[in-house]
Amino acid sequence: MSIQYLVKAIVAGAIAFLGPIAGALALPDVVGFGDLTAGVWVAAVVALLLALGAILGLQAAPPTVSTSIR
Repeated sequence: MSIQYLVKAIVAGAIAFLGPIAGALALPDVVGFGDLTAGVWVAAVVALLLALGAILGLQAAPPTVSTSIR
């Protein structure tokens, strides 16, 4: 596995992690990170793990699996 696959996974993970946090911070009653609920943090971590696993899993797929990420 080359470094470019790891970079893709890190970027995808960062975007997936920040999505739920940015969505929650856009709510009118949320002022800062201290106002975020545990559910938002859990959703962000789950999104991060899914993105990392998906990218790295597709990169490690056998050559017979057709992906457009390679």
